[in-house]
Amino acid sequence: MKLRQIFTMAAVAAATFATAASSPIAVRWEMGANEAQPGQYSSRFIIKNVGDSTLGRNWEFFFNQFSRSVKLPADCPLDITMVRTTYYRVVPNARYKPLAKGDSLVVELLMRGTFFNRCYGPAGGHVVMGGDMAHPIGITIEKNPLDRPEQWVKKKNFPDGPWVYNHNSLVGGTEGITFSPYDIFPSVKRITTGGRELYLPSMVAVTGANALFKHSLARDYLVRELSQRGIYDAGGSHFAIKLGYDKKLSNNLEAYRLTIIPEGISIVAPDDIGLMNGVKTLIAVLDHAENRHLDEAVIEDEPDLHYRGFMLDIARNFTRLPQLKRFVDLLAYYKINTLQFHFTDDEAWRVEIPDIPELTQVASRRGCTLDEKVFLAQIFDGNGNPNDLNQSANGYLTRDEMVELIKYAHVRGVKIIPEIETPGHARAAIVAMKVRHDRYAATDTARANEYRLWDPDDTGAYESTQNYKNNVLNVAQDGVYRFLDKVIHELELMYRDAGTKLDVVHLGGDDVSANACDYSPAIKRMGFKNNHEASEYYIKRISDLLIARGIKIEGWQEVALNHSEEFNRVMAPRMAGVNAWSTIGRNSKVPYTVANSGYPTIISNETNFYIDFGYNWHPDEPGLHWGGCVDEFASWRAQPFNIYSTTWVDINGDKIDFAKAAQDKPALEKPQNIIGVQGQLWAETLRNFDMVQRFCLPKMMGLVERGWNARPAWADRLAEGDTLLVDYAQRRYNLQIGLCELPMLQRRGFVFHVPQPGAMVDKKGLLQCNTPYPGMTVHYTFDGSEPTTESPLWTSPVAVPRGVKMVKARAFYLGQESVTTYLIIK
Repeated sequence: MKLRQIFTMAAVAAATFATAASSPIAVRWEMGANEAQPGQYSSRFIIKNVGDSTLGRNWEFFFNQFSRSVKLPADCPLDITMVRTTYYRVVPNARYKPLAKGDSLVVELLMRGTFFNRCYGPAGGHVVMGGDMAHPIGITIEKNPLDRPEQWVKKKNFPDGPWVYNHNSLVGGTEGITFSPYDIFPSVKRITTGGRELYLPSMVAVTGANALFKHSLARDYLVRELSQRGIYDAGGSHFAIKLGYDKKLSNNLEAYRLTIIPEGISIVAPDDIGLMNGVKTLIAVLDHAENRHLDEAVIEDEPDLHYRGFMLDIARNFTRLPQLKRFVDLLAYYKINTLQFHFTDDEAWRVEIPDIPELTQVASRRGCTLDEKVFLAQIFDGNGNPNDLNQSANGYLTRDEMVELIKYAHVRGVKIIPEIETPGHARAAIVAMKVRHDRYAATDTARANEYRLWDPDDTGAYESTQNYKNNVLNVAQDGVYRFLDKVIHELELMYRDAGTKLDVVHLGGDDVSANACDYSPAIKRMGFKNNHEASEYYIKRISDLLIARGIKIEGWQEVALNHSEEFNRVMAPRMAGVNAWSTIGRNSKVPYTVANSGYPTIISNETNFYIDFGYNWHPDEPGLHWGGCVDEFASWRAQPFNIYSTTWVDINGDKIDFAKAAQDKPALEKPQNIIGVQGQLWAETLRNFDMVQRFCLPKMMGLVERGWNARPAWADRLAEGDTLLVDYAQRRYNLQIGLCELPMLQRRGFVFHVPQPGAMVDKKGLLQCNTPYPGMTVHYTFDGSEPTTESPLWTSPVAVPRGVKMVKARAFYLGQESVTTYLIIK
């Protein structure tokens, strides 16, 4: 490894830089190669003096990157240290020589681990001059393309041209498949169609069957959604849409019967929640119909699972109220009835709590700081400015906004469950309460210690899975319980003001460091033998507090594992749900272990429902990868009642033997305890709402389908080794997304992910391309440039010129585009 100062830009391969007007430096990062040394990847920074004079030592450069240990050359003139998790500081040292105007400094780096995709590169660049931390200068870190094989992760299912070509061949092709407006997500259980057709006019009369009608959220939803589509409730003798209740229709309160005939439309259900489902089906059918023309039909439908959830993380990176409402619209449309609202974590606290202003004054802002006395250190991304609300690092919901969001979701049939991550993942709250303590320590000791969440005598320096230090609430402190009592009380008032009731709070419970309690004298005085006993004490005490308020708790799987039968007997009835999130390897037993222990279990596993995972291993596909990849097929393949067949390939791309996967694992003895499924969208890699949409669409279609139809018809055939029905069902599912759902979503103004084109060279030396949906266009290049709509359009096999080393192809569909497919020519 070498470090060198370069005095001509030609030696930097004609690099270009995006430069803030007042920044004296510009920075470019170039990815080198994975496994440059065992267990390490190489990269480099190119730092150029773009100022008007020689650059001395009075500058510092800060950036974000997922936490990796950094190895520098022995003679490096710069030091790189990690200020906080993901937040790095670059400063000149004694070996640094002043950098002349126009000159550049190249710093070679070795980083521990594997580089997976662009999310693992540096971001959030800002420069500090003369130690002025209050005025960081934001800069854009330029990056080189990731189009060389040595930059890619080595997996059997890496999506290069031939792999994607084979995949598209399996899931594409319309032969034998047709669709009607009744092919919606989630699929209806039973439908009978007739020969007559009706046209839904622009004026209708929405009527009800009994006195309960005036309280119906379903009726309000119907009228509102119809009006957004140019259909208005005019009353009188106009075309009738009749809503009614029939308690005898089904024991499933979410069931409904929808009748569509030329004489009128009727929706009947045993309860308003069933009526809401029927209304949403009608709206979806209209959205898929051509000019409001429908064939007559009778639909009888109900969900298999009553908990159909989605967890949205707004702590790590913030999503604002207008976008949150848009997201609720999406959930409601697809009959997702629960939003687990993850608004606090190590990285931020995002909801205003009256009388504890530090939670948002300090913990909703991230920027350039070394001590976190005023705001949190910049994590994941940003420009160093904690007051810049254009950055996803900063922001929170005011109390009024939270009330507005709860009400908005409630009237659309979506229940918001607030998640207060505890006792781990609590760093943001701890830092904020330490600032509060220091603020009042000299004038009001009672107030200073009111919400003390830590043991001041704790000498430990434990670290979490995500590399955060001291991020666990100290369960021996009364301040912890006063704090949570206050937060929950304020949330109760918010729900009351929104016209509903807070009856479930998610308390997190995951990722508590194994030695978090080892060095706390206060915890030792309580006589716990280990951290597990301390955790049980915490869960029990918090549940006592909540049960007294008529509130049940939820938690991640850790809250329900490794307890005594007596503990389970007491705690299981207090639980509204437990998210079983891990099914990799030996942990595949976790969901059924939790369910068999008596806990209501929500299948939330990483291999099917972690929506934040990358769609595949492509270096330009954003997302995390610690548990592999999740695309729309992974979510569709989930089997809540056959968990050992729910993941088809392992993290390396090898097929999983289902029989072996189930060996020595518990069978599901209490299927009634599988109450639902939930998708998770963690926000480490999110930067804007477009990214939220692209992660979810179309990936969440499998979640939507499996929450409603938990026992797919193809599952038994798959277990028997017969893949014919499975292949057909998968192809139909894929085409329904591409031909029906994505066009509808485009009309409604959503953005979505577009899959790659396949590319291969046949035996005649001709370039062959394919796509997973008909109607997509493919543009390609032979010269190494990125394909655009101005590049050649592939319509038929084309000869690859001699000397071409790589073909690049990109798909375009409905105003969106895919990442580039790489085809190496050997």
